[in-house]
Amino acid sequence: DERLYQGLLHLTALMTANGRNADEDYQVALREHREDEEFAVLVLKTLDRLEESRYLERWALVQLAIDLEHPVAGDYLAHFVRSPIPEERSEDTAHGLSTVTEEVILRTTAIEGLARLFRRHVDSSDTLLDVIASSDYVAMRRAAWFALVDGGRRDALERARGLLEEHGYGWIAELRRVPVQEAEQPDPRRIDPDRRPLG
Repeated sequence: DERLYQGLLHLTALMTANGRNADEDYQVALREHREDEEFAVLVLKTLDRLEESRYLERWALVQLAIDLEHPVAGDYLAHFVRSPIPEERSEDTAHGLSTVTEEVILRTTAIEGLARLFRRHVDSSDTLLDVIASSDYVAMRRAAWFALVDGGRRDALERARGLLEEHGYGWIAELRRVPVQEAEQPDPRRIDPDRRPLG
């Protein structure tokens, strides 16, 4: 479908655009497609066809599927989060790309998408609880915890807290997200004593 394909090209171009109105233009284009299930399915099918090593493109399409906030993405994201992470393919992870890290980033991004879909009445608590109970990666457990916090289901949060404590990750439930405006800011004089503060 040429219309859908051109819409996909347009939106992915707007994702990486810069300039004064870049984000506003992206948001306007998203609103045009937000209720279009056929378009959301096209994004997911395109994501499925990408080679595993195309991490940047895969991330962009995961993020686009999330930004569309269409409920049809819920099952896809839940399945993706539960899918096993392929073994490390990089020979030198200390000085280059770690394929495992890239896959974890993709999944934590997808988990954030599941959190957003709670607003659209897509409940993915079971998937998030599975991640908390069985993931090998702290980043994924932490993302799943905060997704459940955003979902607001008390029963799921109580189960998640119990699972975290059972597996030795109880400290995750004590973490707090702080808006950047409220975070302690560095004193420039402690970083570089000769540098004058810019005010």
